[in-house]
Amino acid sequence: MLPTKLAAYAEDARNTIRYWRNSALTRIEDPQPLEDGPFQDYCWPVLRTTPLGPHRAPPDRTFLDIFESRRSTRELGPAPIESLVDVLRLALVPRFWRDGDTLRRSRRPALSAGALHPISVLLFADAGVYRLNADESALEELNMKPEVRANWLHKCKRVLPSADGAFIALIADRARPAVAYENYESLVWRDSGALLQTLALAAETYGLGFCPLGILGNEIVDSLPAAAQLLAVGAAAIGLPG
Repeated sequence: MLPTKLAAYAEDARNTIRYWRNSALTRIEDPQPLEDGPFQDYCWPVLRTTPLGPHRAPPDRTFLDIFESRRSTRELGPAPIESLVDVLRLALVPRFWRDGDTLRRSRRPALSAGALHPISVLLFADAGVYRLNADESALEELNMKPEVRANWLHKCKRVLPSADGAFIALIADRARPAVAYENYESLVWRDSGALLQTLALAAETYGLGFCPLGILGNEIVDSLPAAAQLLAVGAAAIGLPG
């Protein structure tokens, strides 16, 4: 008979094998296009809106230089909010809108299923919490409880203790994907990965450090009104490289 501790390890191993076997049998259905239906955009709790001024162009660097130089940077210092907004604008602002499209499909640097771009970036900076409204080229200060902001920042810094910059959360509005696709969820997750990569390259373009975090931001969504329409899909740290 196996010693007690060895028997426990063996049982843990069997449970792990069973778990992965069951997970492998879990089927994720393919998304299927639907006829574009009516939808209602999420109404963000905005305190004040500031129109964005002229966009500061990034330094003149080749794409190959940016592509090869990009690294996840874990030691980060505070960066001016103007620099952070420059990065977000480069990554998020639409370059082209599809004429007469009820779902407002657009072309932007990041890949997005159906060109829907349903993910908003929330910026947690020293002065408050902001959402870049890419459609309107405006910066929206959100009405968020101080304890929610403090708890989120504390959680981010537990994940990345050497980061003293700003933190961002990626929050998807389900409304348009849900009326454009059946089984849309996997598409939103793919969009999240594509957007994180685009943000990382945009940060490198402006000489800022960037590091994705292994957390989602569910606490942020839970604190917002009508939270069921939203989905937390990622987070990252951004700032001056240490």
